[in-house]
Amino acid sequence: LAHFIHIPWPVDWSVLPDAWRRAVHEGLLANDVVAFHTERWARNFLRSCDDVLGPGPRPRVTHHPISIDVAEFEALAAIDEVLARESEIVAQRGEKLVLRVDRADPSKNVVRGFHAFGLLLELHSEWCGRVSLLALLDPSRETIPEYVVYREAIAAAAGAVNERFATDDWLPVDLRIADDFLQSVAAYKQYDVLLVNAVYDGMNLVAKEAPLVNVRDGVLVLSENAGAYAELGEWAVGVNPFDLLGQAEALHDALSMPEEERALRAGRLKAHVRANDVARWLEGLLGDLEA
Repeated sequence: LAHFIHIPWPVDWSVLPDAWRRAVHEGLLANDVVAFHTERWARNFLRSCDDVLGPGPRPRVTHHPISIDVAEFEALAAIDEVLARESEIVAQRGEKLVLRVDRADPSKNVVRGFHAFGLLLELHSEWCGRVSLLALLDPSRETIPEYVVYREAIAAAAGAVNERFATDDWLPVDLRIADDFLQSVAAYKQYDVLLVNAVYDGMNLVAKEAPLVNVRDGVLVLSENAGAYAELGEWAVGVNPFDLLGQAEALHDALSMPEEERALRAGRLKAHVRANDVARWLEGLLGDLEA
């Protein structure tokens, strides 16, 4: 029996009553294999097991980063519906396009991302009128009050940037909240900078999907707390998701990056995703069970 955990694993479980945290860990330790996306989450699990239960026998604890079906996704990027949406983006875009594609979820850090974009425009006014942020957000858990409040905060943060910086012919933040995955795929192809600044993420597949199909040598700005950072951080511009100034400067660095370096990083990202697809992830899990 194997159990794969897709979310980040915290070390400190003291927020839960002792009986609850023991039950969570004992239940998982009943498996033959417990697997995570990254070595970091697997290490946290082993540490929390020691803290909650004390030393003792452990199952095989492994890590395999999940990925995407490369051929299927590349084919999707070429269908007529995506091409039509891509043409609309090309017609509307300015000189530079920053993109984020997320659920409207507090863990995705959308509000701080908008604040950081506003700080970019404040500190580097040369980008005013030249760069826009397209935020394509999928509605998430809209019956939960905290998510409703966060969605309102998202709209307020985007509105604050636009109120301060917008002109008659330039909208800094284009916020769209809708369930339209084909629109997201079309936007993947056209970004100059992709912002993935999650507070914490088990993996984050946007960081793999988008570079695979992007046609502009787009730069990935990636949270160090996303599981994808362990794989892709070498070719991304890394950010601390709580550091607004750091995110603003990372956006500036990505927008200013020389073409040769952009192309090198983008090529390495594509090659890595192609070589490490979802089939390889599954092979790793089955290999754990065989071992």
